[in-house]
Amino acid sequence: MKTFSQALRLITRDPVNLFLAVIPTAIALMMYFVLIAWIFQRADYFSVMLMDYLPSKDAAGWIGKILTAILVLFVFLLMSWTFVIVVGLIAAPFNSMLSSRIETILAGKPVGEDRQKTMKDMVLRLGTTLKNEIKKLVFIIVVAAFAFVMNFFPLFYPVGLFLVALLFAVQFVDYSWSRHEMGAGACFSDVLRNIIPYSVSGFLFLLLVSIPIINAFIPAVATSYFTVLWLKRQKKIPS
Repeated sequence: MKTFSQALRLITRDPVNLFLAVIPTAIALMMYFVLIAWIFQRADYFSVMLMDYLPSKDAAGWIGKILTAILVLFVFLLMSWTFVIVVGLIAAPFNSMLSSRIETILAGKPVGEDRQKTMKDMVLRLGTTLKNEIKKLVFIIVVAAFAFVMNFFPLFYPVGLFLVALLFAVQFVDYSWSRHEMGAGACFSDVLRNIIPYSVSGFLFLLLVSIPIINAFIPAVATSYFTVLWLKRQKKIPS
């Protein structure tokens, strides 16, 4: 809880960190609202299409509106299923910069408040971040597939849940690993040494992901939390 509170303060008390945390959620929301607006703008299309099959123009208009409403409802359902994933993908370069700034702050080094410079650094690191995200995605797919297979056997349900929780933690600890250019062996060793704190923390964040609205900000909070936790476990800052 001490680390979690510290992680929240590092976001809310630093304007640039708060900007990096909020902007991916804002972009994701804008994408969904643009899709909804696009559907509304084409509401008449359904009515025109139905006129060829229905004798009454009024009936075609009402059914067209009902189809539009169904599509909008579908977008909201799609949003509830995919929002966290979409935010996570958009947030990758922002989270990389957020993790870097948090480590700089905790190390007691001066950190600039220039958002333009922050965005420039993020763009320059975009290629590296993308490469790391691809490697991370491959690892996630392999472990997630194994966890999925485990769920076919009731006896191994706890194993599958443990792997998913650990996987959730690893995808955020990876920002620190990448920044310090740790090899695969060093990363695996870090997981083995910290398997309990990583898996338990990952499970608690999985619970938070299930809460609407709060889950939109989980990628940023998890990035801050696991950056602080990793620094503490590596003895780079006081526990």
